[in-house]
Order: sequence, then structure tokens, then C-alpha cells
Amino acid sequence: MVRRKWSWKGIAVGAAFFAATAAVLTFYVWYQTEAVKLGLEIARNEDRILSLEKDIEALKLERARLLDPGRVERIARDTLGLVDPADAVILYGRAGAAR
Repeated sequence: MVRRKWSWKGIAVGAAFFAATAAVLTFYVWYQTEAVKLGLEIARNEDRILSLEKDIEALKLERARLLDPGRVERIARDTLGLVDPADAVILYGRAGAAR
């Protein structure tokens, strides 16, 4: 049996093929990893958006409760001691006020 010698050209072609295959496989694995990471990040952000939307709704309800005219009037009368004016209210020092 005769042993064949490898030529430099054959070795170079083999090495180039191996390097190209390794580069393509490396890119494919990186691409898939990034796709999975982005999918997880999107899911996390969607959950955060839902949570923040719930918080916004709760804060809107709280604001409506705090700004309820009956509550504001009750605080004004009971806590601050404010009362209705006895007669008409006259504004002084305002531009365009009736004299």
C-alpha cells in the first residue's frame, strides 16, 4: 500500500473549509442564543408593562377617591374649620373685576 502525501494546497483547502464551517456554526449558535435572550427580555418587559398598567389604574382610583368633592368638603369643614361665606364674595385686586 502506497501512502499519499498531503499537499499544501489540499491542507489549505481543508483548513479553509473547516474554518468556514466553524464560523457558520458559531454564528448560528450565537444567533439562536441572542434570539432566546431577546424572547425572555420581551416576556419580562410585557409582564412589567402589565404590572405598571395595574399600578396606574390603582393610582387613578386613589386619585379619584382623594379628589372626591364630598371628601374635600368634609375635610375643609371638619379639619380646617372652613364655612360657607355669609354674603356674596367680593374679589379685590384682580384684573377685570367688577367695581
